[in-house]
Amino acid sequence: METTPNDFRSNLGNIKDNAKDAAKNVKQGISKELESMDLEKRYHAIQDKAREAVGASEDFVKAHPFYTLLGAATVGFVAAMLIRRNN
Repeated sequence: METTPNDFRSNLGNIKDNAKDAAKNVKQGISKELESMDLEKRYHAIQDKAREAVGASEDFVKAHPFYTLLGAATVGFVAAMLIRRNN
């Protein structure tokens, strides 16, 4: 089955929304967790959450390599246009 542009746009929007919701949930969870900890426990908690985020990012890239490549190319294109505009 061939993917149509509308399907692609819809899938990309769903991925974006899911990533945004996941980031919001992680932020809220970390904030609540860190409020009641001392400095050393906070450091280790943040370190653990960072490792989880890296793992989740790797899983996303493995599951959606095309979207990841497309996103990276888009960011690079926009950055190049901004740099070129300032020169």
